[in-house]
Amino acid sequence: MSVDLGKIKNKNIFLTFFIFLLIVFSHRFLQWGVTLPGYRDEDIYISCGVAYVSNFTPPMLCNFEHPPFAKYVIGFSSILGFSRDLFLMFYVFSCIFLFLIVYNVSGDFLLGLFSSLFLFFDTLFFNVHRFLLLDPVAVFFSLISLYLVLKGFHRVGGVFAGFGVASKFSSAPMVFVSMYIVYRGGGFRKVLWFFLFASLSYLTTYIADFRLGIDAVFKHHVEILRYMSWKHGFSIPIAINGFLKLLTKIEFWRFVGSVEVSLGNISSVYTIVNQTFVKINKGFFVVGLGMGSPLWYLLLPALLYTTYLALTNRLDRVGIVAVISSWFSLLNIVAGPIDWYYINVLPYLYMNFAVALKSIFKSRYEAVGIAIAVLCSAMFLATVFNVVPFEIEFMR
Repeated sequence: MSVDLGKIKNKNIFLTFFIFLLIVFSHRFLQWGVTLPGYRDEDIYISCGVAYVSNFTPPMLCNFEHPPFAKYVIGFSSILGFSRDLFLMFYVFSCIFLFLIVYNVSGDFLLGLFSSLFLFFDTLFFNVHRFLLLDPVAVFFSLISLYLVLKGFHRVGGVFAGFGVASKFSSAPMVFVSMYIVYRGGGFRKVLWFFLFASLSYLTTYIADFRLGIDAVFKHHVEILRYMSWKHGFSIPIAINGFLKLLTKIEFWRFVGSVEVSLGNISSVYTIVNQTFVKINKGFFVVGLGMGSPLWYLLLPALLYTTYLALTNRLDRVGIVAVISSWFSLLNIVAGPIDWYYINVLPYLYMNFAVALKSIFKSRYEAVGIAIAVLCSAMFLATVFNVVPFEIEFMR
């Protein structure tokens, strides 16, 4: 006896039960995933976030390199003692909002369900949310913004887009996607309203900087841009490395050394890695086994396939949204194969993969989707329980 998931009558009850299961299981995964890699960047975000909230410290004076909103979230939740649970909710509800985006645009319950499950069972997406980093906040608010824009609430969507960019600039590409959708649905005037509300919500997160002077926000952004031009200046080898990791789950690193960099009146010591255009002997490469999902090898080929369908006018609206969102979000990984860059890309690539799956398998789409979801969940559990290593590092 088979159950046609696409014809479930009371989908609201099913969705509520689905959300409950995601929360329960993800809480267990959070406890079990202690063998997965850690990210020490959260230390500076926690300390600065607590300083922002408790002392009204200007963001310019603590971790000036990134916008402040996510650090306010981290600081506030850390002081109240629920930061890890909050980021667990970001993980779960990012998957839920991906479902809502796909379902509301396409009307296809299964398409939304598979997109959400593929994302939920991605070990890299899960692992990054175990730590208090900036990208999970940016991804969450970007997904809410896209959902609201697709529902026609462009002004409120602009507010959430502003908070996403104010968490980390990695969400900026999705602002352009939202602006395009707003333009297609309401013209240039609505785009201006969207941009105005996004700008206002973004700028409100810098209020504490005015303690340093009326022009402090402008100076802060000058320092951010100077930092970005040095740290994230475009390099073809680094960009190739970023895409190589998505295609093969292999990344190459080379150690150069340490350098002291002075940006304005702020000095820091940075470790230079991944400069693959420098001729040196020391280095290592990393092979991701349980990292991410078995679907990683198919995400870019699926995007090329759906792009071809879009160019030949054979995609519906959800397919167009998936293709555009995927290509714009891929701008995040030209900066290199850093784990948390990829969580900005994965929601849209999985949405696109589900669209490609439906186009290819048609009537067998449900059975194939269920089989793939089971495979992804099995690999996820094997990685979380350390049966399969997340990655293996080889020194050279």
